[in-house]
Amino acid sequence: MKRKILGILVCTLFVFSAFASAATENNCRINNKISPKTMKVTMGNVQISSDPLDEKHPTITGATDGSILVAYDRQQSSLLSHIHIIRSDDDGNTWSKIWDTNRGDTQVGLHNWPVLCTPPGGEQIFGSWNDEASNVIYFINVTDPSDPESYSEGMGYYDADGWDYDRHTFTIAAFDENRFGIGHVGHIIVSGYDLPYSCQLISFTEGYSGSFGITGDEDYPIGYNNEIAVTSNLYWMVWDFPNEATETSDLLLKWGDPVEEGDCHIWPDVEITSSADYIDPALASSGNNLCIVCMSNDNIFGDFDLVCKYSTDEGSTWHDATVPSQPQVDDKSPEIFMLGSTVFCAFIRNNNLYLTKSTDFGQTWDDPEQINDVDGTVVEEPEAVYNSSAGIARVDTRNGNEDIYYYGLATPIITVKSISGGFGVSAIIENTGKTDATDISWSIDLDGLVLIGAHTEGTISSLAAGGSETVKAGFIFGLGKATITVTAGGATKTTEGTVLGPFVIGL
Repeated sequence: MKRKILGILVCTLFVFSAFASAATENNCRINNKISPKTMKVTMGNVQISSDPLDEKHPTITGATDGSILVAYDRQQSSLLSHIHIIRSDDDGNTWSKIWDTNRGDTQVGLHNWPVLCTPPGGEQIFGSWNDEASNVIYFINVTDPSDPESYSEGMGYYDADGWDYDRHTFTIAAFDENRFGIGHVGHIIVSGYDLPYSCQLISFTEGYSGSFGITGDEDYPIGYNNEIAVTSNLYWMVWDFPNEATETSDLLLKWGDPVEEGDCHIWPDVEITSSADYIDPALASSGNNLCIVCMSNDNIFGDFDLVCKYSTDEGSTWHDATVPSQPQVDDKSPEIFMLGSTVFCAFIRNNNLYLTKSTDFGQTWDDPEQINDVDGTVVEEPEAVYNSSAGIARVDTRNGNEDIYYYGLATPIITVKSISGGFGVSAIIENTGKTDATDISWSIDLDGLVLIGAHTEGTISSLAAGGSETVKAGFIFGLGKATITVTAGGATKTTEGTVLGPFVIGL
């Protein structure tokens, strides 16, 4: 039955000003045990939390001011847990706590499963987490990552009482500063449906304080490890589910646009099957490129290796590949992110964290290297590792309990900073990463009544870390509205304008 689980809602996000008064408490220490200024880089591994209680579910993002944010949850009792957000402004060498939910009305509750992301082209940071005890989903919009009050002022929630519970495995992705989505797995009982492990999407379509919808798929009442990503035009969701027909664990891939159709049940989908199992998929995108890496035991020895599926045309066609493995050793819990044609994959082998890289969308991979510096202490469980362009955050037990560690990645990060009109079209390409970039392919495309110059492409031979370069389209001649798309190194930015002869206005 094609029916919305929950229709498009208009959400007024409540601001909790009471949190601001205590927002700067303890911001110079992570806890009472160790000062963040004593946490130095050791072989690329930095301890960034150290409470005697266990800390779980880290998430990490890089802010536009150059700082790095990590959030995690710390559980004090069966009904009390808080989200802690810590910040580094020196490339991850030292860290200090900037904010937590142990204040005001959120001093009570079971806060867990945080996620953070920085939208392309936006100055803010989006985030979300769950409160199982109060049965609400929290959202956050941080406009100034260096100001504790920004975290309190930008927080709101959605009351999920009565229809959804047992939420976990949160994930997040953003098109831009106005459109972002949050995925999670939850139990839904509503309108006669009982979906024990429903993979769901919360999609904001008109900005943080605008309208959003929550939707799932009743055809798949049991699903695990929900991941979401965005390409130029579409949301993508993937999860693993028990396939009764094949008696294996397979993947379901769905894609769609919540603006055009708010019910993801109606979105097109495909089941990705195998003669063995596909488990725990990781999903990443860059521009119109997509990559999925998951566990599979479809091999000679029967242990779990990692397999890859990738697309370079926004999911129209898919290709298969494998990640280098060791026989009779399980490779588990892959986490990936994608920059242009480069994919970074972190995974766990024998409770050690390994990292490998593909520079051709996932077709071939480097030999994995162990990156944790103490053997056998990396936790292997859902959301124990988070991999992003800002670095890798993980859960580690070397100190006898579960702490959060950071590993920095020296990578170029190519973005399309801005698009300008005038006599033709120009764009600023920026490298916000920590290392120089070379051979960056770029293109400028105009979709409309453009008679001359609808497509221009070129290559930036070198772009230093922190540097930028302006690229320009060739001679343009047209008339009327046009969609302008600039792509560089896999990053994409789109805007609307009007072409009047050789001039482009209204950007």
